[in-house]
Parts: sequence; C-alpha cells; structure tokens
Amino acid sequence: MSYSKELVKDNLELEDIYSILDYFNAEPEMFSNYIVAKTICHGGDSHKLYYYENTQLFKCYTGSCGSFDIFELVQKVRDINDLNKAVYFVVNFFNLQSQIDEADDDFSIEDWKIFGRYEKINDIDINTEKIELPTYNEVMLRYFPQPLIIPWTKEGISKEVCDYMGIRYNPENGVILIPHRDENNRLVGIRQRTLVQEDEKYGKYRPTKLQNQLCNHPLAFNLYGLDKAKDNIKNMGAALVVESEKSVLQFMSYFGTASNICVAVCGSSLSRYQFQLLLDAGAKEIIIGFDKDFDEIGTEEYNKVVDKLQKIYDKYSPYVNISFLFDKENNQLGYKDSPLDCGKDKFLYLFRNRVIL
Repeated sequence: MSYSKELVKDNLELEDIYSILDYFNAEPEMFSNYIVAKTICHGGDSHKLYYYENTQLFKCYTGSCGSFDIFELVQKVRDINDLNKAVYFVVNFFNLQSQIDEADDDFSIEDWKIFGRYEKINDIDINTEKIELPTYNEVMLRYFPQPLIIPWTKEGISKEVCDYMGIRYNPENGVILIPHRDENNRLVGIRQRTLVQEDEKYGKYRPTKLQNQLCNHPLAFNLYGLDKAKDNIKNMGAALVVESEKSVLQFMSYFGTASNICVAVCGSSLSRYQFQLLLDAGAKEIIIGFDKDFDEIGTEEYNKVVDKLQKIYDKYSPYVNISFLFDKENNQLGYKDSPLDCGKDKFLYLFRNRVIL
C-alpha cells in the first residue's frame, strides 16, 4: 500500500506540524506562517530548525541537514529507512486515512513498522502487537472546573455523563477539555472542543496545550471511550463506532453508562489498529455510525460516502459482522449530523433499520 505524499501534506495545517514537532520534544514556537524548533533532525539542541508553511519544507540552518519535508524529518527522528513507513507514521498520527487517496488498499506487515521504538507488528490483517502510548500527568486536569455545559446540554449530553468521563472546562480560552484514555484507563491525550464560533476555523476538535505541553496522541492508535465500554462490548458482542467524542457522550446520556457500547475513532475512518482493539474487546458485530456527509441521494458526496462505507465493509467483514447506521431515506438526519445528533428516537430508528451489506 502507498499514500500520495502530496495529498498527505496538503491535509496538514501549520498547527499539525507544530503538534508533531511537540510530540518529538522539539520545543516548537509557532509564528504567523512558520515554526521554529530544535534541530531534532540531527539530534541538536539549537533552535535553528525552521518550517515554512508556503513551501511545506523544513530547513536546518546549522549547515548539516539542508531542506526536507515532514516525512524526511520523521525518517531522521525515528531512524526509518523506508520513506513509505514515514508516510504511514504521519497518516496514522493524524488519522488521515479517509481524507487521502489510497493507491492500494492491501496493507503489508512491512508497511506498518511505523514507530521505531515499538516492536514489529506480526500480522496486521487480524492480529497486531500491542502499542503502549505515552501518558500525561493527571494533575494537569485536576483544577479545571466541571460546570454544566449549556451548549452540550441542549444537544442531549447530561452533566452526569460529562462528570463520569472527566470532562472539564478551561475558562481562559473557552474550550471543553476532553481526556482521552486507553483501554486500561491511562491518560494518553487531552483534546479540546472550542465553544468560540470564530475559533472553529482552526478545527472544532484539537489537541489542547496545558502547562506548556501539547497533549496530543496518535488518534489511529486509540478509541475514545473504550475504557468505559469494553466490558459491555464483551458481554453484548457488539460495538457502535462513531466519529466524535460528543457522540459517545450522547449515547451514554440516552441509554445510561451501564449500557454503553459506543466508542469514537475521532475521525472518519476506522484504522486497522482500532479494529484490532475492538476484536480484542470481544466485538462480533461492529456498527458504523459515522456522520451524514451528504445532502442529497445520488450526488457526488453521496457516492463518496457509499464508497467509503463499502471499503470498510470489504476490509473488515471477513472477521466480524459489519452494519451501518445510514439515512437511506434521507429524512432522519440533517447534513453533517451524526446518528445521535437528532435525539434518541431517530437514533433508535436508524439502529433498528441499520444496513447490512
């Protein structure tokens, strides 16, 4: 399998480059259209590594590395010889699978040796070796308040569920803080959801920065809410997979935390690693409840959605039953709505009439 380098780069914003540099402990500093960071390209300590948004290139001004792109940086930092492996690292770090064109949908074992510090993946098709993500200090969240979040209340999310999931609020910049935990309840990331409409142009959901630390994590190597849902998934043999954290909170608000089988991919694709997490949790049916990214049936947008869901089915149906919450009558959800955005009754209608290919 291979990804188009240019398409991947075109899907990266300046904030994304900052995010991955921070993950590499490069101490980045962002300006209007460029970033300055430590020269991690050769293990240096001077802040002479520049990234320019207009060229999508780094330049090391120590005279030893010259100019290079994000994939070459990953190769240097992670000591990866194969360029394709560096591209996969970036794709999975930001969970970009569904946003870029895939030249080939057949993954190989070699394709997925993306983290230099991790052991190799033995069989990506159905069994992957466990990846343990780094953790963040729980103390960073402790002193942020847990108020009633009125906009979320209006969307069916209860304060009890927010408290249960450790949701907090940062009044300084008007963002909701969403802790991300792995299946063992380890804090592996903290994302923020802005409540300031003009800030949504930078993305509704982004990693947050606390105590001068960007609390990001590779989204494709975790499932939001799995720590709370895994026992129910095992008991029921089914998992509901949605796009955003908010949908998980809505599901629990509608049906109770004791009945929760809902997890979020935090994107619009289900990675192989996320699929393996669900298999390990005991899922025998996976119900895909992604957002409705079309307005009218038969349009190009509609065809793209159908094609994406078909690919998910083709990839994973040999191992589990795959079904979809899909507004096939085009009268249950609005454009860009998730299956949980329009209330409990409409969700139940879509669930009872879910599509099985």
